[in-house]
Amino acid sequence: MNETSSVYPAVLTIAGFDPSGGAGIQADLLTFASMGAHGCAAVTAVTVQDTANVKGYISLDPNDVAAQARSVLEDIPVQAIKLGMLGSVGVVEAVAVLLNDYPNLPVVLDPVLRAGGGGSLAEDGVLDAILNLLLPRSTLVTPNGIEARLLAPTADSLEACGHELMSLGADYVLITGGHEATPTLDNLLFHDQQLLERFSQERLPGNYHGSGCTLSAAATAALAHGLDVLNAVEEALAFTHQAIRFAYRPGLGQMVPDRLFWAREGFDAEEGLQ
Repeated sequence: MNETSSVYPAVLTIAGFDPSGGAGIQADLLTFASMGAHGCAAVTAVTVQDTANVKGYISLDPNDVAAQARSVLEDIPVQAIKLGMLGSVGVVEAVAVLLNDYPNLPVVLDPVLRAGGGGSLAEDGVLDAILNLLLPRSTLVTPNGIEARLLAPTADSLEACGHELMSLGADYVLITGGHEATPTLDNLLFHDQQLLERFSQERLPGNYHGSGCTLSAAATAALAHGLDVLNAVEEALAFTHQAIRFAYRPGLGQMVPDRLFWAREGFDAEEGLQ
C-alpha cells in the first residue's frame, strides 16, 4: 500500500464547531465515519450552543479557514466537499475562491443560516453571498423549508423555491420537509428545471438537533463512494431516517440523531435502511 492509498474515500467538511456534539463538524465527522468515509474538517466558527439553541458564535478569520482546507486538499485526495455553517461574508468569499481551484470536486451545500431553536448562525450579507458565490458551484443544495424560503423569498411554494434556486445556478436542489405541516415527510429533489423525485417518509415525532447536518454529510459521503446524485440522496435520506428513528437525548434540549444506529441493539441489519 503506498502512502496515499486508503480503504476509505476522503471527504472534507467546512463548517462550524458545536460544543454539544449534536451538529456541525462533530455531526459531519461521525456521519462520514458511519458511512465508511475518512472525514477531514476545516472549522469556520466556534459556536456557543447546547442541544436547544445557539447562544452565540465567533467567526474565524477567512484566511485561516482557507488555510485549514488547503492543508487537507494538498495532502489528501478528497473526493467530495460539504459546506455547512460559514458564518461571515469573508468566509463565504474565501471558500468560493478555494472551490474555484478544485472545479471537479462535487460540493454539497447545506445553507446553515439559523439553528433549530431559531438563533442566528450567519451575519448580514451571508445569504446573498451564498446565492451569488456558492450556489452556482454546488452539486447539491439541501435546504429545509425554512431555509428554502429565505433563499428564495419571492417564491410562493416549495416547488417554486426549488425552481428559483436552480435558476440561480444550483445543479440539484433537495428541499427537506421536516418543518412542513404535512402528515408524511416529503422531500423534494429538483434537477434540470423540474421536480425530479418526491421522497415520502414516515414523519417521526419530536425535534432533532443536527438532522440537517446528518443528511447533507451522508449525501457527501455517498457521492465520495461514487454514487450519482439521485442515488446519493436516496441513501442519505434513508440513513438520516434511521438515525432519527434511533435518536437519543444527551442533554436537556432536543434529541440527537444516532449516526451509529446500526450498532444499536434492536437494529435489524437484514431489514436494511427502510
